[in-house]
Amino acid sequence: MPKLHHLHWVITEVPELRIIEQPLWDEAKARQGALKTKGTIDNIWDRRRPRTLFSGLLKCGFCGGGFSKVSQTQFGCSTARNKGKSLCTNRLTISKTDLEERVLGALQDNLMDQDLLEVFCKEYAKERNRLNAEAEHGRGALEKELATVNRDHAKLVDAIIAGIPADQVKDKMQALTERRKALEAQLSHTAPSDPIRIHPNMAATYQTRVRSLISGLSKTGEMQEAQEALRSLVDKIVLQPSPERAKLDIVLEGALSGLLTLALGVKRRKGLSLKNQAFDNVGELVLVAGVGFEPTTFRL
Repeated sequence: MPKLHHLHWVITEVPELRIIEQPLWDEAKARQGALKTKGTIDNIWDRRRPRTLFSGLLKCGFCGGGFSKVSQTQFGCSTARNKGKSLCTNRLTISKTDLEERVLGALQDNLMDQDLLEVFCKEYAKERNRLNAEAEHGRGALEKELATVNRDHAKLVDAIIAGIPADQVKDKMQALTERRKALEAQLSHTAPSDPIRIHPNMAATYQTRVRSLISGLSKTGEMQEAQEALRSLVDKIVLQPSPERAKLDIVLEGALSGLLTLALGVKRRKGLSLKNQAFDNVGELVLVAGVGFEPTTFRL
């Protein structure tokens, strides 16, 4: 028997034959929505909470692969253990306690140095002034053209009042009107932005907040938020054999946006991590002052 073309199908809803009733279906869909991480489009299982404080941030300085737990208390290079010596010979390990103590100590004492902060602030001010000068130049050109358009438009109005048929200048007036609207729209979006005020004690403020976060790691109600905030300060942690290959040296690479976010006291929006959240002011600060800056690194 030949298949019936879909255009000839007759489809009729038969609710009484449903396998799943509508209320249960609606409840299941609502539960699916709840399993999405708030503020993201990711499913909860795609954004699993890190097993340890710095899970996923550890890298082998020898091969570039990841470091993971190789025992209850030790971290080691995954490549060296899973793929053999041909790809990586770094078989050294580091304890979770030693790793976290050294990294947390560096986050607190080394990644917001007062002298470096002063250099950063000077670079920010210099670059901000340069960008403002460019913006003012562009704004001045737009304002000049707008003044010309307004004068030309006024002349056409005067011409119509003087007796020139409106049909003769209709197209020109319409073009000037559209151009005026476009220029006004551009000017409304190019208003000079206020520079971010960087407090001279920002480094001390940062250190106080890091100490508070470290303290929060031992408090049940604050632990998760403290972990997220501390992780946001780190771009990656590179573990590489020391010159004598007796132990692992740590190179900590700070995340500039996270460091500044904490130091400036910007509040985190619920459901978003400090690293991923779009902070307008901090983002602008990173883009402006961060031009030409290497990632904040410190060897432990």
